[in-house]
Amino acid sequence: MRHRYRLLLCCLPGLALLPAARSVAQALPPNLLLDDTFDDNRQGWRTGTDATGTFALEAGTYHLRNRQGVSLTHQALPLNSAADYALEATVQQAGAGRGGLYWGAADDDNGNVFALENDGRQYVIGRWQKGKWEELHPVAAVPGAAAGKPHALRVTMHNGEARYFIDGTEVWKQASARSFGPEIGPYASREADLRLDRLRAWHTARIRLAPDVPLSLERTALGAAINEPRVRETNPRVSPDGRQLYFARDVGQAAGQNLDIFVAQRQPDGRYADVQSVGRPLNNDGNNAVESITPDGNTALLMNLYQPDGSTRPERGASLARRRPDGQWGVPEPVRFRALPPTAKRADYFLGASGSVMLLALDAPTHPQKCDLYVSHLTPRGDWTEPKLLGPTINTPGDDYAPFLAPDGKTLYFASSGHAGFGGDDIFVTTRLDETWTKWSEPMNLGPGINTLQDDGYFSVTAAGDYAFLVGTNEQGDYDLVRVALPPALRPKATVLLRGRAVDARTNQPLTAAAEVRAELLPKNTPAGQATAAAGGKFQLTLAGGASYTLKVTAPGYLPATDALDLTGNTQYGEVARDILLTPLAAEQRLALNNLFFQQSKADILPTSKPELDRLVQVLKDNPELKIRLEGHTDNQGDPKLNVKLSEERVQHLQQYLVGQGIGAERLQTVGYGGSKPVAPNDNEYNRRKNRRVELVVLE
Repeated sequence: MRHRYRLLLCCLPGLALLPAARSVAQALPPNLLLDDTFDDNRQGWRTGTDATGTFALEAGTYHLRNRQGVSLTHQALPLNSAADYALEATVQQAGAGRGGLYWGAADDDNGNVFALENDGRQYVIGRWQKGKWEELHPVAAVPGAAAGKPHALRVTMHNGEARYFIDGTEVWKQASARSFGPEIGPYASREADLRLDRLRAWHTARIRLAPDVPLSLERTALGAAINEPRVRETNPRVSPDGRQLYFARDVGQAAGQNLDIFVAQRQPDGRYADVQSVGRPLNNDGNNAVESITPDGNTALLMNLYQPDGSTRPERGASLARRRPDGQWGVPEPVRFRALPPTAKRADYFLGASGSVMLLALDAPTHPQKCDLYVSHLTPRGDWTEPKLLGPTINTPGDDYAPFLAPDGKTLYFASSGHAGFGGDDIFVTTRLDETWTKWSEPMNLGPGINTLQDDGYFSVTAAGDYAFLVGTNEQGDYDLVRVALPPALRPKATVLLRGRAVDARTNQPLTAAAEVRAELLPKNTPAGQATAAAGGKFQLTLAGGASYTLKVTAPGYLPATDALDLTGNTQYGEVARDILLTPLAAEQRLALNNLFFQQSKADILPTSKPELDRLVQVLKDNPELKIRLEGHTDNQGDPKLNVKLSEERVQHLQQYLVGQGIGAERLQTVGYGGSKPVAPNDNEYNRRKNRRVELVVLE
């Protein structure tokens, strides 16, 4: 990210006092931005009591009782300062003090006031600037006022001109109004009782704001353990379970930047501390950063390239590092793309949860010094396709970069200076609409609780979607890491965190050999996730809820295993535990081929069996000394003799298929048992389905 500073709602402070008009036509901006009737506190208004007064929500009314001094509360509106907007509050004021609308504010000491006083008989317009009160319009009578009556106070802004209305009557016009910021809320001073029944805002929308984003959304700096003074921190990447936070810190001296990778641990109170450098080989004399971390924490996608000895390479690119069995990182290996734009000098990378999709931000071909977003796919040979542009819905003439693809494979967060925002680079969210990766929904701005006047980027979300991490600019102009509690409106689709173990079916103990776990999305068996089960046979995956999967596990010395995982009912974040049993390649070990399907009452193998057949062929090719017996079984429905014949024909068809794939016939025996060896009672269709099976038995 680069520094950009833009002004928000900033106009010249000159004033023009004009006589009040009785009634004028009011052209409101077309889009209703806020309509709060105070039936709940979704906007996060202040409640409770302090030394000055009491704040409370009471049956559709926001009630502020002020005893002394000034009481106020305010929230940031996502207003575009270059466009028209209007604000309105329905106010009832009692007492000798003042109560009304605090608007165009930056904080408690800088903001505008449009208020009633003397039981609502009079009004005043003024502002607080650097903590000092300035009266802009003297106290005057409210048109047609009756004591204690509610009044609608409205301010409209057009080309820097503010017009003030009470119950539809214009009472003042300010030729060059000053706004300090986008904050709005109720205001009371001296002894006053204020009730707000409704608060509305309209604007001419240029920013496409994500819907249902509360105004109370706030960023929290991650603290001194993460953010060192006058030091740049960037590239936050949180592990899916939220336990580790990887980030890059500039450890270079004044002469130049030198990013190293650090990792922080989440503490019981939710803080991130215990910060440690990951050390070599991930850190070297170049710039190092984690672009992605896989759900199991065992594979990291890294910025830049490494030599075999761990030193940096001058070429641009990305690398993959994997943990060794001892838990230490191995030397990163280059990611091989079939082609990259030859002139590209800047790049961001992100590896999707499926392990088969990578998003890139590369120099835009027609816009020097700008990035566009691309997609690349893993090929069967292990390299990656030439990156393809994501299309004009996402890419702009500005800078589009820092992609983060949620585990659902469809929800994309990214940073951009080309889409309308609040200043600098903002963070946006979009949804993939088809399998071309070029059609996306219109990117939506995440709102002023996340985006600021400065640059914001490098968004990262936990699997639960409860917290997001990003890079922001602090008061000194340095990049720091911040955290945001995400409301439901900004979370990706429901994600399930799958924790599992690869277990030896004979001993019921975790595997000591490394196992590879892959999840495929049904019904098309598209890759959805992958992990390595290392220490203790443990693995971890993030999968989108609302779908069904097949889990496929392979390990040296074991037959491959498959297991069905039905997450169609998981519409919210959750965690699922699953052990996968693997059968060792030892005599008399037995394995059911659960994903082998035949036509009803026939021996013909259905096309949906191909993934299972491919795995069986691969096992036999990888273990050329292996000999097996294929056993066919049916349920007990129908003629027993015909069932035996059918079971024999099915395993013979399977044998013929394997021979056709280059497997020697002498390695394959077949036998059909019909319904004589059930594994479940034949008392219902569910159990009978279990009995209709083919089993593999290891002979030697």
